[in-house]
Amino acid sequence: PCTIIETPPMVVVGVVGYVETPRGLRALKTVYAEHISDECKRRFYKNWYRAKKKAMSTTSKRWKDEAGRATVEADFNQMKKYCKIIRVICHTQVTDELMCWWGG
Repeated sequence: PCTIIETPPMVVVGVVGYVETPRGLRALKTVYAEHISDECKRRFYKNWYRAKKKAMSTTSKRWKDEAGRATVEADFNQMKKYCKIIRVICHTQVTDELMCWWGG
């Protein structure tokens, strides 16, 4: 059997690796994408209009140089080695959904 689910357009923002402990799951590593749109960053703030909009600024800088890319690669390797569960952080593309709804 196959299940087909119709979803709005989605984008992968990051990856979280979890380790099993006696008390439950614990997040080991989180790796975010290099480019994160403003519509995703808005979800991390309570008041977007008053915020300094600095969310994910340090994580995006990790992708710029070779040393940062090496740390990201090391994080992925550590997740592959130790994590039992790996989950993807996604968000919907509201602007694309509205364009489809308006027939654009």
